[in-house]
Amino acid sequence: MTDTGRRAALWVLAALAVPAALAGIGLVWVRPATPPVPAVAPASPAPSPSSGAKATPPTVARAAVAEQVAAVLGAEPLLFDGERADLRPAAAATVDRISALLAEAPGVPVRLVGHTADLPGPPTRAVALSRQRAEAVAARLVAAGVDPARVTVDGAGESEPLDTPEASRRVEVRVG
Repeated sequence: MTDTGRRAALWVLAALAVPAALAGIGLVWVRPATPPVPAVAPASPAPSPSSGAKATPPTVARAAVAEQVAAVLGAEPLLFDGERADLRPAAAATVDRISALLAEAPGVPVRLVGHTADLPGPPTRAVALSRQRAEAVAARLVAAGVDPARVTVDGAGESEPLDTPEASRRVEVRVG
């Protein structure tokens, strides 16, 4: 093989290996070792007899929070600009409303799934950007007081597009 051929082969190898290595490092860095979230939210403490309140079963709290979060996202979805992962002001306000809802049900886990649309380049780039979007939402939730052990993030890339590219550049919030 000629020197030029060897050099071209090394560039191709580097173009494939470097993004994969960086993605692996990112997964290790982003996912700290935490105990798994229980399949069922812990039971609410028993109400005091003087309060007259009834205990809410964990599944009811989970369903109620999921409905409330869906309503908030229906009014103002978590959308992002083109090739960016920073929160728009409207999206930041939506995350703040969601964090307030999650504070009412402290045992309920949350899964954030980021998405992209029409992103040039390899699929790994789209997955990385979609994950960064989910991480931006997670960081805002944690800053608002949501326990990081309750929050998981994932990037779906371009695998689940909506009707328009603008609508596809989103983060979905899955409660429970």
